[in-house]
Amino acid sequence: MAGIGPLVATGRTSDVYEFGRGSVVKVFRPYVPVHWAAREARFTSAVREVGAPAPAVRGLVEIGGRDAIVFERVLGPSLWELMVESRRGAAEVARELAAVHRCILSVGLPFEVTGATERIHSKIAIVEQLTSEERVEARRVLDSLPRGAALLHGDLHPGNVLIGPEGPVVIDWFDSAIGHPIADVVRSSLLLRPFGMAQERPHLPGARSALLREMHDSYVAAMSDVLTAPIDQLRQLEAVVAASRLAEDAEASKSPLLALWRGRDRRGQSPLLEALSSISADQQPE
Repeated sequence: MAGIGPLVATGRTSDVYEFGRGSVVKVFRPYVPVHWAAREARFTSAVREVGAPAPAVRGLVEIGGRDAIVFERVLGPSLWELMVESRRGAAEVARELAAVHRCILSVGLPFEVTGATERIHSKIAIVEQLTSEERVEARRVLDSLPRGAALLHGDLHPGNVLIGPEGPVVIDWFDSAIGHPIADVVRSSLLLRPFGMAQERPHLPGARSALLREMHDSYVAAMSDVLTAPIDQLRQLEAVVAASRLAEDAEASKSPLLALWRGRDRRGQSPLLEALSSISADQQPE
């Protein structure tokens, strides 16, 4: 691919390369729908305008016949890299992630970003692992939950937070939406937790279960004042978010996501609810 520099990062749907002075170019894979690049560029510019810590968009280009976005280059590691390299502890990374998340949830509402409920609806509609009856039920459950009005990132985890010279910068705004803050915190909880016997979390390379558990529980503790819905409602929301995650084909194992969806009416405790229960127990008077 002429005109681009060395590979900077690689992900499930794209590769990122150096691109001229002070820029990178995110090149989408050939199978990615043609509108994705324009959508992510538009959303990123919109959330940056209302004060979210997003990188500047410098244009849309075509690289080797593939759609691509030019961004400003953020010179700094991700929160996840800092933890893997033992420069930050899991609990510290969790608290930093929570602080960034609060910033995102508190900024204005960009006009260009769509509703979270509609976004989740569209994902559930294409989940092959669910029966047609389950897809109908998932949409019914979703419609019964509060909608809210805050900016949601939609995919916030330590790998998507870069620590630049001027502070944190959040990347990958393709799934940003307007919705209830609890939904975004539940989504991040899902991305952070260890997945039973499935050790591999592709978005968090090199993850170890013990570190994930510590980071997840510390993050939930830091965001517990946002997770104020009744336990049954949290369980239902978690189930719907897990079901919609299946549409992304992003996990090494689908079983934990399916288990969350199909166990939504049982009284078992997921890692999210266990972490919240632990916080509540700690706050009880002796």
